[in-house]
Amino acid sequence: MSQDSKIQEKYHTAWDELKRRYPDRLCLDKDVIYALPVDFIHALNKHLPGLWSKQELQFEYDLNEIAGMGLFLKQPFWYPLLKEYFPPSNDGTRHFQAEHTRISHDLRLTIEDCMRSNGSSELMIKNYFKEEEKYKLQAQERQIGYAGWLVTDPGFQLSNTVFLGEWWGMIQQRGEFPSVPPMKMLRDATPLPKSQRPFYAGYTQFYYDWSLERLATPHLPVPMHSNPVGVSQYSEEVDGAAGLTLFIPWYLLADQDLKLHDIANHHLMYGHKKHLQGWFGNDNRGEDKPGWGYNRFSTMLKMFVFLECGLFARYRERLNRKVRNIDEAFTEFLEGIELDPLELDKKFQSTRKTRQELQRRLKKCREAMGT
Repeated sequence: MSQDSKIQEKYHTAWDELKRRYPDRLCLDKDVIYALPVDFIHALNKHLPGLWSKQELQFEYDLNEIAGMGLFLKQPFWYPLLKEYFPPSNDGTRHFQAEHTRISHDLRLTIEDCMRSNGSSELMIKNYFKEEEKYKLQAQERQIGYAGWLVTDPGFQLSNTVFLGEWWGMIQQRGEFPSVPPMKMLRDATPLPKSQRPFYAGYTQFYYDWSLERLATPHLPVPMHSNPVGVSQYSEEVDGAAGLTLFIPWYLLADQDLKLHDIANHHLMYGHKKHLQGWFGNDNRGEDKPGWGYNRFSTMLKMFVFLECGLFARYRERLNRKVRNIDEAFTEFLEGIELDPLELDKKFQSTRKTRQELQRRLKKCREAMGT
């Protein structure tokens, strides 16, 4: 048995346990099943009493506890953009997070030593890392918003459908989606077998076109993360194909006349990223929707996963004429607290508008794909 097969067999225990407890739950036999966050389950149970039987309610809690975010090909999957709503669900994810924390800590110690050797005070070092966190947060906010735009963009959905149609058998065989190549020091030095090269070319081209690190499931793209004040973990090949890499000698900082957007727009004149114009343009800037930007698309991503892929996928037929209740439940879920009726009514309006826009965009996706 291969190492990949052993890992898949180990992680199938989550599916096995759920299937043992709920042998008649047909959703467990699908390629993907999405769990609901515990707080959203609480909110739905409050605003939609009677939605679930006692056993169904317990299933939702068990799915969350046993599988975490859900199951893809009978294995728990991890979607980092929504990690705030789910604890790590398996040893592999916990080990990855622990290793990431360790590497980040070691890197920070190295930077601190370097700054001290250059005469930086402890206050300067503290401010440096405070600024770094600010830049990382700004990049992450846009990363999540971009994912929300992708899952509701007809162009991406068409491209994703073509990719899955061509390579689904290979993905099923692997049990997961591949990732873009990391930097040389992190990658396996084993040459890629000839039989794997067409698949490699297919998925890397798809990922590069849309600036993706990988897919977590067939529905969930993971955009490449950006570290504006650090070193990229991706290979030079990835950086050049999926984004814009700039070399800025220090002398260029003598004034502030050079603007990042001006340089980026110059590169976009090639016309090779026309499929992203919706993100660069009106969809994101909100010229026809004041305030419509990456924060709203971030909310849309949560709605897409928790409503469309989770709740509606399992209980759509019961939810007719329950739209307001769902919006109220989702509003309290996003706020993280119970709201008094006046406050809920006020905030609910924003939730409703975002959901309506989500549905409008998903309808365009379905029309584009003829489904």
